[in-house]
Order: sequence, then structure tokens, then C-alpha cells
Amino acid sequence: MTVLTKFLLFGTLALSATVNAQDATASATDSGAVSEPSAAAPSSAPTTGGSTSGFQFKETYPADSAKPTPKAEWMALLDGKNITNAPVLKANGDNGPQQQGDADPYCDWTFTTCTRPTDIITCPKGQWGITYDDGPTEFSPKLYDFLKQTNQKATFFMIGGQVVKFPDLAKRAFDEGHELAMHTWTHSYMTTLSTEQIVAELKWNELAIKEVTGYSPRFFRPPYGDIDDRVRSIANALGFTPVIWNHDTDDWMVAETPGFQESWIDGNATEWAGLNATEGGISLEHDLYQKTVDAAIRILPTLQEAYKVTTVGQCTGQQSYKEGVAPNSNASSSAASPSASSSGNTPEGSTQANGQDSHEEGAAMSIQSLDSRATMGLLTLIGAVSSYLFM
Repeated sequence: MTVLTKFLLFGTLALSATVNAQDATASATDSGAVSEPSAAAPSSAPTTGGSTSGFQFKETYPADSAKPTPKAEWMALLDGKNITNAPVLKANGDNGPQQQGDADPYCDWTFTTCTRPTDIITCPKGQWGITYDDGPTEFSPKLYDFLKQTNQKATFFMIGGQVVKFPDLAKRAFDEGHELAMHTWTHSYMTTLSTEQIVAELKWNELAIKEVTGYSPRFFRPPYGDIDDRVRSIANALGFTPVIWNHDTDDWMVAETPGFQESWIDGNATEWAGLNATEGGISLEHDLYQKTVDAAIRILPTLQEAYKVTTVGQCTGQQSYKEGVAPNSNASSSAASPSASSSGNTPEGSTQANGQDSHEEGAAMSIQSLDSRATMGLLTLIGAVSSYLFM
């Protein structure tokens, strides 16, 4: 074989080896070495209307607009428990329950803002429990995105019917480390319901969240704050703790009340921020409308600058779920504000986001390894052919 023939053969083999190395790298990329986050990572923004896909409930749930009835085993949980014998109040349409006289023997929050020591009302001085009611809705993903960007965990009081309608959103909130709590099944005034109806409102709500997440919430917020000692005793017998609030943004009014100015919400947040040296707080907000989500995003930085902003469970030191600490709930994570940075904060990009980064970094290293092996193979081939050329 002539030298020219050997040289042409060498060039052909080298070119073939280079192409094969490139194909190997591309194949590794296409086959998933670099991929989207796994199923355990937070999902992307779900659909914006109707029931979300991707989750199949095993339980058959009541219609979200109908008063539910309890299962027999749920009512049995009240056996032997001391349930306060307060009257069921008459509903006054959409205006809530009708007051019976001026006295308040049953500590009714609606009429007198009366609370009991078992009620959670606020957080300790310098801390702020951030809470959002009435979701999940099609507007929730925008809020979830912002909270993720600012490394902020929040408490979401979810309505049972909405969880069934948007299970993927509830799962996303849970997977991203937020605290899921209950806001009943139909958002009714609790003091106007029978004992059976109260049990059904709470337990159906709990069951929907548990089926989606695997965890049963301990916290519930009575709609409109409507609670008395009868409702408290029923909730306690079922293992639930009531959470009220001490700062109301009135954000829902921006979507429902003509003449309400959004700037009032911002002004309230600024005023509350000035109380951080002497007070703590739990604020009432909603992810119910686009405008309430927008308001929540605007005022959160103001609160973060003044307080250590946390979930309700974190600021009170209470367990969020009956089953214990959820594996994805970062008990020490809190606000991204500088004022909270010295007390157990989770660095930005940790938990789920960090897991995604690690996954992609590992994939990149796998591709690098493929490139290295291909290069070594090429060098070996060159060496062998060179030896042959100059024999």
C-alpha cells in the first residue's frame, strides 16, 4: 500500500470517528441526559380554565356548590367529645348569620371579634404570617411564580371544591413547599350550619387535599372568620386548629366593590410595616382574582422588608399536617428579606429549584464524559494509524 493510499485511509477513519463522537453526544442529549425537571419537581403553569388534567381522584366528591353530607365514620369521631351546645344561627342571606341579642355567651367572632386561646390570630413580634384564601384558581400560578422567585413560603387556605377543580395547582403549591390549609368545602358561614354540615365541610375539604398531596392539614380558616364555640369544639374533635387574622387587606373589594382603590391596599401594607418593632401579624389576602394576585405581589416586598415573613405553622411553631412534617416543606425557609436572613432562611435556589440545577449539572457532566471517551477513542485511533503509516 502506497503512502498516499495510507494517508487517504487515515483521513477517512479520523473523519468517521469525529462524526460518531458528535452523534454520541447528540444522542445522549436527546435521550434525556439533559431533560425537563422530573415528575417530582414543580410543574409548569397548568391550564387556565376548567378542571386541570393529570390527576385522577379515587373519591367521588360532592358538587362544589352543594352543602355536603358527612360519612358515618366522620360523625363517629365526635362520639364522647364535648361539643358546645350553642344554637345554629339563622342565615341572613349573603350578610351572614343573624345575631341573637347583645350578649355573646359563645364567643362569636362575627359579632364581637371574640377569640379563644386555641385560635391562632397573629404571629410573634417581628414575624408575619402570609396567607391567601379561596384558591386554587386560574390566577394562582402567577402568585406561585412570584413566591418561587422570591424564595417565599406562604399558607394557602384552599376551598375543597377548588382543589377538586384544580388538583394540579394544589399539588404544585404543596410540592413547592407552601403550607396547605383548609377553607371548608363551600365557603359557607359556619355558625349557620348544623353539626353534620360542619363535619362534612371540614372533612371533605381535608380529604380532597390529602388525596392530592398525601397529607391532612391541621389548620382551617372559617370563611368570613365566622366561628363560635360550637364550631371550635367540632373542629377540635376532628383535629383541626382555627386560624383567623389580625390584618385584613380587604383585597377582594378591588374586584367586587365599585370605587375601591387599589392604592388603599398598598397604604395598609406600608402602615403595617411600621409596626414591626412592637407587633407581629397574620394578613388576610386572596388568590381569587387577577387583581388580588397583583395586589399580593405588590405588597409582599413591603412586608418582607419589615418582618420575617413565614407560614402560619412556622411562626407559631405548630405542625402543619396531621401526618407530621411534609418531606418538601422546608421548616426553616422564610422570607427573602435581609431582615430575616439570619434566622434559618433557605438560600435562594435551594429545595426544588436546587434539585433541578443538580439534575441538569449531572446531565452536563454525563455529556462531558461522552465527549472525553470519544476524544480518547479518536486519539487512540490516530496513534494506531500513525504507527501503521510509518512502519
